[in-house]
Parts: sequence; structure tokens; C-alpha cells
Amino acid sequence: MDFPNFTQLYHAKEALVDAKETILNEWISQQQCSFILDKHSINPEWFKAYYASAVFDYFMGVVAGNMELGQCPVMKEFIAYLKNQEIRADELFILCSYFKRSVINATYSLDINSQNLFEAVSYLFDMNFAGVLTLYTDTIYQKEQEAIEANKAKEYFLSNISHEIRTPLNAILGFVNLLKGENLGERIEKYLDIIAQSGENLLHIINDILDFSKLRSGEFAIDPHPFNIHDEISNTLELFIPSANVKSISILYSINPQIPHCIRADSFRIQQILGNLLSNAIKFSPPKSSIDVSVDVNRTDSTLVICVRDYGTGIDVKDQPRIFDPFYQAAEGMKFGGGGSGLGLSICKQLALQMGGKITLESNVGWGTLFVVTLAVEFPPEEFCEVKRLPSNSEFFIGKVLVAEDNEANQELIRITLERYGLEVTVVPNGQEAFKYASINRYDLIFMDEQMPIMNGHETVSKIRKYESLHQLPSTPIVELSANVLKGSREKAIQWGYDAFVGKPFGSRDIEILLEKYLKKSEAVHRDSIGLCENGISDEMKRLEKVLMLSGDQIRQLLDLFHKNMAKLLIELKKNIQQSNYEEIARIAHTMKGSSANFRFEEFSHRAALLEDTALRNSELFDFNEAYSTLEDEYEKLYSSR
Repeated sequence: MDFPNFTQLYHAKEALVDAKETILNEWISQQQCSFILDKHSINPEWFKAYYASAVFDYFMGVVAGNMELGQCPVMKEFIAYLKNQEIRADELFILCSYFKRSVINATYSLDINSQNLFEAVSYLFDMNFAGVLTLYTDTIYQKEQEAIEANKAKEYFLSNISHEIRTPLNAILGFVNLLKGENLGERIEKYLDIIAQSGENLLHIINDILDFSKLRSGEFAIDPHPFNIHDEISNTLELFIPSANVKSISILYSINPQIPHCIRADSFRIQQILGNLLSNAIKFSPPKSSIDVSVDVNRTDSTLVICVRDYGTGIDVKDQPRIFDPFYQAAEGMKFGGGGSGLGLSICKQLALQMGGKITLESNVGWGTLFVVTLAVEFPPEEFCEVKRLPSNSEFFIGKVLVAEDNEANQELIRITLERYGLEVTVVPNGQEAFKYASINRYDLIFMDEQMPIMNGHETVSKIRKYESLHQLPSTPIVELSANVLKGSREKAIQWGYDAFVGKPFGSRDIEILLEKYLKKSEAVHRDSIGLCENGISDEMKRLEKVLMLSGDQIRQLLDLFHKNMAKLLIELKKNIQQSNYEEIARIAHTMKGSSANFRFEEFSHRAALLEDTALRNSELFDFNEAYSTLEDEYEKLYSSR
């Protein structure tokens, strides 16, 4: 369109100003305009008074030569107002075009219309909309940049808060575990258990928040790989036996023996789902109850099915539709003593969906709850699976190890941990000292903290690698120790020149796996207190391996924990028998019954059950001392048989 003549429009200005109210009313009453305003929750009268009126005045100002064409200030405000309400460019076009139509309609009703007037109005509005579109584009770009910056700020915050909390937690949990092995007495052991449990709960909440944030932002990734499903399920269940024993809860589980040992999926996320469900089941189950866990597989549609059933408080029907919502906790659960982040089930649902599956539940108040998880899996050849071995017969290794860590508590923790494996350990407080020692000594392995004063871990690794390259020295394995466990941390560590990555808080198992990978074993082998015969595993051990479907090392680890707990409970039981405290006798006997039942120690479990039943009946005629001696003898038999 050629540049039009504005003379006639200029002379019509006063008539249009007089018709302003009519024009504005017609504009906002158009069906499409009303729909757009309603869609974005904009009150028509408010829009008319605040924006539409100002747009009209701007238009008349352009006609009078007082305003610059295409630079409508009020439209800039309007677009900024709607920035977070996702208004589209086509919706803005509709609003502007109906304004133009209302003005042109007014020229007809005022009998001042002409081809020249039509072209002048159309030109002004077209040029104005071009300016509006530029504002819209700039605003959307600004919004995207703000979102990018917000994500960066969030990632920075999560990374730092994770590091700042995990670093002291690493020391707390590490030293608690060291102290628990020092035989400090029953009262101190109880305090240490409380500290350890509280620390683990805090770590669990931190992990939940991080996982939930990553799932919501789309930064979460599933890492499928071949693994031994039997081992992973068993290992996960083992972790919850101590907390179940505290409430005298028996965990009964069955894994279909027809399930192939090797499947392809994300083993860590399967453990996470099962762990969350077990944690909830124990939390919301009454003492002296049981939990049923079953695992099966459907080869037809390549799905793994995990069922966790508890006989606890149950979930009311009205709460069930929201039970997988983040931060939501059912009323019955809160009465029973809830707690936690309220994210566990939400994360389970999101993980199941990410893994091509789903999670469902059946529940009634007083009946308990059944969760059923189905996950998509693949079945690679058995030879693709690595059998993960749990370490508890810890071995000695040969080597010199350098540790760079600025936190004094963590320095002591990792030094003690490594020295227990027979290693020569040097600890330094910063990267500058680490580089100094690494350049004048040869180490077999280096553990490097990420955040340190003077020189951080990344800078130090870079300098060590350059020094090794300059002097043609073999590359020393360097492991990053970091409390930053966000997505990509492991990959970034490799890019910086590390050989491996360990997130804080770390356990002895994490360390031992690395030692096995990078160091030579010593001929000296540490034996724990489970009286194993030198010729191999006893018939009883072989029976347990078959029944529980665990490896010999796993059985030994669990039995060590069982013997330790039973020894403490026997002392406690004897004291309460002497005091005729029947309620405590029944409680302790029930715990013994449940723990021994988990190992299928039928005779021991039977004797504990008899003691429990008699104590519940407050039978003064029963010889509790004789029953205790019999139970103690049975315990000694179990101990010697292993």
C-alpha cells in the first residue's frame, strides 16, 4: 500500500473522538475479542478503561501528529502484563484488527467514510500492529532469557545447597558407622542408632527434593543397562531389615525363580522405587505386623512386576486420587505418624512413567495397602550381566593414597576408612598442597574433593595431568569426591580429567569398589567374627543361599548383623526376665521371632514365639529362666554352625 493521504482522517478526528465510547464498546463486545479476554482472565470493563481507552487516545494522537507511529506505550504495558499468561501473536492480531474494524464501522455510522479514509485507517493500524509484533517478540525473548537465567540460578542453588548439606552429613554418618563398630555399650549404641537414622532421613529428604526438581524440569534421565535383578532386589530388601526389626515387622518376599537373572533397565531407579515403597510400608505399619514383597516378570509384554503389600493403616478412598501428588500425605498416615518430604510416591510415579510403566494401588483403612509397579524391561543374554558382589569380608590392598579434603571431619573419616584396608594414606587440606605432594611423590590413587580453598579440585586435577604429560609419567587414577550429585556431575568429572566419581555421603562399599578397580590386593585377608570354617560354607549356609536367593557374601553380612542384634536382645531379655517385666519380654521375644523367621531359623523362631505368647498371658507359673537358657543355647548352635 502506498503512503495514504491523512487529510480526511485528520478532519474526521473530532467526530471519532466523540464516538469513542461507542467504538470501544463495539470493540470489546466482539465475540472473538470477548473469548480472548475471558481466556486470559481479563475483565472487559477493566480492559476497556485501562487499555482500550489508552489505545484509542494513542491512535488519535498519531492522527494529530502528537505520537510516534508504531510505538504505542500502553500496548507495551499490555504485553508485559500478559507475558506470563501465554498470549499468542495471533490473539494480539485479532484484538488489533477488531479495533480497526470498530473504527472503520464508526466512519460508516457517522457518514464520513471514503476509500481514502479506509486506506488511512488501515495503514495506521497495520503500522501499529508491526510495532506491537516487535514488542511481542522482544517480550517473549526476554521471557525465555529470564527462564534460562532462572534455571541456571536454580541449578546453582541446588548444586550448592546439596554440597553444603551433604559434606557435613558425610562426616556425621561416616563417624557414626565407625563408632557403632567399637562396642561402646547398649546405651551409646542406641544413641548412635538414633543419630544414624536421623541422618539417613535427612539425606533421603535431600535426595527426594533433588530428584523431584530434576523430574519437574525435564533434566532427569533414565540409564538402562544389563544387571542381575535377583541381586538388586535382594540387596535393596536387606537395607530395610534393621528398620523393620525395630518395629518387630517381618518382611516376607518372593522372587519368581523363572525370572531371568539378567534384565536391561535402570537398576538404580528400580531400587529407588522399591526403597520408597518399603520405607512407607514400614513407616505406616503397626508393630508386630508383616510386609509382603513379590517380584514377577511377564515375558509376553516385557514387563517387570513388583508388588509391596503392608497390613498397616491403609489409605482412605477420598485420599487415593491425590496420594501420588507431590507433598500430599493421607490423613490416616498423618495420624499414624507421617513425616518425610511427601515426595516419595510422587517420585515413584514419575520414575515408573519414565521407565515405560505405571504404579497402581489398592487400599482401605484398616486393611492395609497394596502397591503394584509395572516397568518395561528387556532381556539381554545372561553373559551381558555383571554380578555385583557386596564387600562386610573386607580385604586388604597395597598402595599409597593421597586425599585432598578441606573438611577436617571428612579428612579423619576417609583416612580411617582407607587405613582399615591396610593402605598408606596422606591427607592434605587443599588443592595447592595436593599438587605439591603429587609432583614430588608417586601415588597409586588420589581422592580429590571438588570444592576446596586456595585451589579447587578441578584446577588441581588439570595441573596434575599437565605435570604428568610434561614429565611423561603414567596417569595416576584420580577419584572426585563431591556432594554435587546433580545430573551431569559424573560426566563433567570425566571431562575435567578424573577417572571416577563418588558422591557424598559415600559408604565403605563405594570405596572398596574403587580400591578393587585401581589397586592390588594384599595376601592378608580380614576375617570378621562369623565363625566360618576354612574349608568353605557349611550346609546351613548353602541352604540359606538357596532359600533367600542371596550370595554367600550377602548371607555373611546379614548373619553378622543378626548375631549382633540377637546378642544385644538376649542381654536385654535376661534383664527383663529378672524384673518380671512381661510386656518388655513379649516385645523382645517378638522381635527375635521376626528376625529369625526372616532367615528361616525355625527352631529359634518357635522358641521365641513360645516365650512371647507366655509373656503376653503374664503366666507366673512358666519358667522364664529355663526358656531363656534354651533360647540362648539355640542361639549358640546357630552361631557355631556358621
